[in-house]
This record gives sequence, structure tokens and C-alpha cells, in this order.
Amino acid sequence: MSYKRTKNRHAVRDRGEVHGHKTLMQSAMEYLMTYGWALLIVAIIMIALFQLGFFNNQPPKAAPGSCEVVRTTAGTNLEGLCKNLEPQSIPVFGSFESSRGNGKGNGEQSYPSYIQVPPLDMSTPTDGAPAGFTITAWVYWYGHLDTKCSGIFDSIPSPAGGIGLFAYGGNNGACDVLWINGAYVKWPSGVDSMPTNQWLFVVATYNQVTGAANVLLNNQLFSSGSIGSTTFTTSNDISIGADVWPSSSVYSFNGLITNVQVYDTPLSASAQTALYDEGIGGDPVDLQDLVAWWPLNGNAQDYSGYNGNGGTPSNIMYNGAYPVPPSP
Repeated sequence: MSYKRTKNRHAVRDRGEVHGHKTLMQSAMEYLMTYGWALLIVAIIMIALFQLGFFNNQPPKAAPGSCEVVRTTAGTNLEGLCKNLEPQSIPVFGSFESSRGNGKGNGEQSYPSYIQVPPLDMSTPTDGAPAGFTITAWVYWYGHLDTKCSGIFDSIPSPAGGIGLFAYGGNNGACDVLWINGAYVKWPSGVDSMPTNQWLFVVATYNQVTGAANVLLNNQLFSSGSIGSTTFTTSNDISIGADVWPSSSVYSFNGLITNVQVYDTPLSASAQTALYDEGIGGDPVDLQDLVAWWPLNGNAQDYSGYNGNGGTPSNIMYNGAYPVPPSP
């Protein structure tokens, strides 16, 4: 009798355990059915936050094209995720090697890198601002690759015309830091290169009325000069990241360039300071006078709101693990 009672108790217990497992499974299924969509949404949000960098020590970075200028009859505005975030990846400029060809003594050939864009309309501003231009860019300069000029931004249709902004002067000072229609803003005394291995916010301005031209590095005057009032030429294609002479040679910038902005007026000192304070991912500060904006974040597209200013890259690589930029 005792054996039967024990056996019955075991059977009851086993049925209870089975029933308990079924109840737990049923509860889990009901929970998933009730909260499954919420859990899925939370998971998607967590993945997005992880990709933006919210779970590491680095600030979130902007995806390519996340901010752009939109121009309509109702007005001109910045739209998208426009919070001065650092870019996800930026282009590397330099001279890349290939095992093909025999352009060098070691049996290899150099393929210079640059981004080519169509000529810009930098005519007199329509909002009453002074005529001239401002070119800004964030650059990380490793130093010159050879003895030739190293261009950051240029449009040189002839030896006597165009605009050129250089990181290195070349042999015998062939290129000064800023070149406008054959006139120069010279390098500071004893200097023929911008500082290397650090982020620089480069600003070049020209006032067509006064003839004053300036180059600033990290919001500090680097060089200045008076070249007189001249109608500068931008009728040639523009090159970012190289000094490109028509039907001649290409001398690449050796380093990183990002967030290139061009305005058809010399920006005020306060506007330049605002751009510098925004940091490497800064948005344009004067939308009415903005001519072109290449964030160079994973692509060479123009986000100024104008059509036809997109760039064509040559031998460009993008780097997502670039040196840490300075804090705004």
C-alpha cells in the first residue's frame, strides 16, 4: 500500500511539473505575442545607437548626406541631422602605387589622387555682400610627397590665372600659400609649408573691393597680402586635394581633407570663428552666399543645394579611423 501511495504521489508530481512547464511556455509565448513588436523596436533602436557610436567613448558620427542645404522658393534652409557631428569617413589623398606600368625605376607607377569638380559660379553676391570669396577646409597634412607644389584647392586654367590654395610651396617657392590670377599671398618668413601631423582649419579669403587676401590656420592669421582688385577666374575645373595643371602634371596633397566650403564673399571674422568653433563636421554659416559644400564624408557629393557641383574622385580611399580631431 505504501508503495502505491508513493507511486501515485510521483505521478501527481510529474503531471504537475509537465503542467508547470506548459504554463511557463504558454506564458512566454503570450509575453512574446504581447510585447514582441516593442522588443523588436527596442532592438532596432539599440543597433542604430550602436552604429552612431553612443556606446563607445567617441561622439556619434554623421552618416553621409545626413545634412544638406535645401533651396526652394519659400527659402533656403539646412535640413536633416545638422548638429556639427564628425563624419563617418573622410578621403585620403596622396600618391597610390600599382604593380602595373613602369613609370618608376622600381617598375611601379604612381597614381595621384584628387577630386575634380566643375567650374563654380563665384560671381558678385546677390545679397549685397562684398564680392570676393572664402574657401574653408579641415586638413591633416602629412608633409610633401616630392618637391612640387601640393594643392588643397585649385582652379588654374593658365599659369597666370585662377585660384590656388597650397599646403607646400614646392621647389624654390614655386607656389605661394594663396594664388589669385597670378598674384600671391606669400608664405610667412622662413616658412614654405603648413604645419604637419595635426588637424588644421584652413581659411582663405579675398575681398575684391579692397584687394585684401588672408590665409588663416585654426582661426589665427597665417599670412596676408594686398593683391589689388582683380576679377578672379574660375572657368576651369576645380581640383580638391591636388595641384592640377592643364595638360600637364598632378601634384597630390598628402593627407586628409574634409568639409570643404566655398562662399562668393569674404566671410566676416565672426563667421569664420563660428565655423572654427563648430569643428570638423561644422555646417555652413552663410547659406545665401554659399556656392558649394563638399562634406567629403564617404562621397564627393555637393550638399549646397545647387545642382552640378558633385565631384569625380580619382584614386580616393576613405578612412573611418582618422586621427581624433580637436574639440570645438
